[in-house]
Amino acid sequence: MSAVVKTVTPFTQRDLLLEALDELGVVYHEKGNAIMTERVDYYGAQCFIYEQGAYRFQHDSSANIQSYRWRQLNFKEWKTVSAFLGAVEKVYHQAYERLQQRMAAEERRRLEEERKRFVEQQKQAVIQRAKEQGYNIKEIRKGNKIQLQLVRTTY
Repeated sequence: MSAVVKTVTPFTQRDLLLEALDELGVVYHEKGNAIMTERVDYYGAQCFIYEQGAYRFQHDSSANIQSYRWRQLNFKEWKTVSAFLGAVEKVYHQAYERLQQRMAAEERRRLEEERKRFVEQQKQAVIQRAKEQGYNIKEIRKGNKIQLQLVRTTY
């Protein structure tokens, strides 16, 4: 008997996959383009292998305790591969959502800094033109707004 297990979320980002494995308490080590897990089946350590832009989980699809009585399989708290991948997928998705939130917050900060630089450039341009025309400038702040008061003394 064989099984095909597909996840909805492709594991494309190494850092997020490692974060998910850490959060689940899975012991692993990296070996080339593979992330070897502590889960063991008939063919050895089950692992995530990076191929064609995503990590796929390599395992014995027919592995269960009844099939391999002569060998102690290490299932830890996940009894099946599909349950294990379901847990990894869930935590990976949560890590991805946190990454998206961090990136959105960073983008908001960047845009706010850009806006502040633009306002400062505009203010300096207005002040420079006013000084060239002989005005004295007084800056008044009203809440979040800046008002420039131009005064010219004539004799």
